[in-house]
Amino acid sequence: MIRPLPHDPAAEVMRVVAEFPAPTRRRRLLTALLAVATAITVTLLMLYPPGGVKRKPPPPPPDAATCAPGQTTGCVGGMATVIVPAASAPAR
Repeated sequence: MIRPLPHDPAAEVMRVVAEFPAPTRRRRLLTALLAVATAITVTLLMLYPPGGVKRKPPPPPPDAATCAPGQTTGCVGGMATVIVPAASAPAR
């Protein structure tokens, strides 16, 4: 024999719904406007990320020699000599 539930779940739901009335028209409009403003803000931040104007790096100090076109040694930004151990024999 199946025993009935001690309380009616549908009545409980209706009681909870009655405690929280539906939002007013003004509140719904405010929520919709905030959602639209948030969506526009997120879209604009993705399209135009913040960070300001990109500036060029400052020129080197006057006492540092800059590289002439084709020059690779003896200047700032030139190539450096690197000591590398000899390659090992391949595994057999």
